[in-house]
Amino acid sequence: MICHILKKTLCGATILCFCVTILSGCFQQPLPTKISFQVVYGNEALNCKSNFFHAGQKKTKKAELHKWQYQQLQMFMYGVEVNTKKNGWQPWLMTTNSHQANNVALLGEVCNEDNEQSYWQLELMPLDDAVTITDIRFTLGVPFELNHLNPLTQPSPLNDASMFWGWQGGHKFIRAELVSKNDDWLFHLGSKGCNTLSPVRAPKSECLYPNRVAVSLPFTTKTTVIEFDLAVLIRDIELTRKNSCQSSADKESCQMLFKRLGLESNSSNESLLFRAKNNG
Repeated sequence: MICHILKKTLCGATILCFCVTILSGCFQQPLPTKISFQVVYGNEALNCKSNFFHAGQKKTKKAELHKWQYQQLQMFMYGVEVNTKKNGWQPWLMTTNSHQANNVALLGEVCNEDNEQSYWQLELMPLDDAVTITDIRFTLGVPFELNHLNPLTQPSPLNDASMFWGWQGGHKFIRAELVSKNDDWLFHLGSKGCNTLSPVRAPKSECLYPNRVAVSLPFTTKTTVIEFDLAVLIRDIELTRKNSCQSSADKESCQMLFKRLGLESNSSNESLLFRAKNNG
């Protein structure tokens, strides 16, 4: 009798498990959308181990002096939106992980032996497959309401100390640090002209030079990679330590970089620094 009851109980449990499995499959959430970013120099893909020859250097017989690579290349990004034929522009929300929080992502890499800080993939909430997308736009930087908060209490990646300038300036929106055989060069983009009583206090209103970069480019569901062209950013700039830029508006190299980023333009022209590559 006991065995008969056990058999019936096990049979019922098996059927229940089978039904739960089917139902869980029916209500399975769609997977997030992932967009990969790739650093290039012209048509050449780059990574921590890659060298590139920069055409902006002064002429020299020693080709080795022209050979550069990046040691750190990271950028904050937020406010992703897509343009749809039916409903126009709409937000495209990010998922949350160690590289993304509060719809702010930190893309890029720090070149070390383990290369543990490499993250070039934006992960976004799934969109309706029936929606026809024509464009994408986002902003390089951190929004003001998050930019000047205490990084020790912020979620990752906003707690990354290497990307924090200080209470007054907030985060570095772009950190690009390049090295060659006998020189180095860096570019740190962040807000400037922040009005505070002390460098260790956060501003209560937007800085005089926010220096956030709006990016807009064509985009479809067939887009698999968005390229960031380093050659466009540093075109005609001589890469030397003295020519480095930390967002000083009165420095010539900074002025050239701001122009490449489109900070001096009031128009919403398509970005030249970024370009989308379609699959097929």
